[in-house]
Amino acid sequence: MGMAALRIGDIAARTGLSAPTIRYYESVGLLAPPSRSTTGYRHYTDAIVEELRFIKKAQVLGFSLEEIGEILKLSRAGKTPCSHVLDLARRHLAAVDERIRQLSRFRGSLAGELAKWDGVKEPTCGGLCQIIADADDQAATPIHVELTRRPRRPTRKNR
Repeated sequence: MGMAALRIGDIAARTGLSAPTIRYYESVGLLAPPSRSTTGYRHYTDAIVEELRFIKKAQVLGFSLEEIGEILKLSRAGKTPCSHVLDLARRHLAAVDERIRQLSRFRGSLAGELAKWDGVKEPTCGGLCQIIADADDQAATPIHVELTRRPRRPTRKNR
């Protein structure tokens, strides 16, 4: 092997990804299985560092692991994946625009409900909360909005 064999800790340090995440990417086929030493340690190349950085950047741009796998498969087959990437990115942008429209409608509804109760120091509720019970029924699909953003990392449960 002409290139230096890197161990998973080296790869993790170079990419900012955890060793379990790297092993997960391997298990779902995003990375080719690395060669192994006689003692069983994984040996990676610098090319894997580039692929992991690519995967990370693609995720930041909103591509799913499945989509990233498709892109990598095209690249590894010697095909230029850029037109496929542009198509996916256009679809993602359309989905983001639709989500913004939904959230804008939701914001208006929520602000309207809040305005009904604005200035009431302590609403008196018997049983169910009257703020919710008195809310207007919405024809729109309910929207769940997370108030905090949690990093998405593979867990043992969803592997």
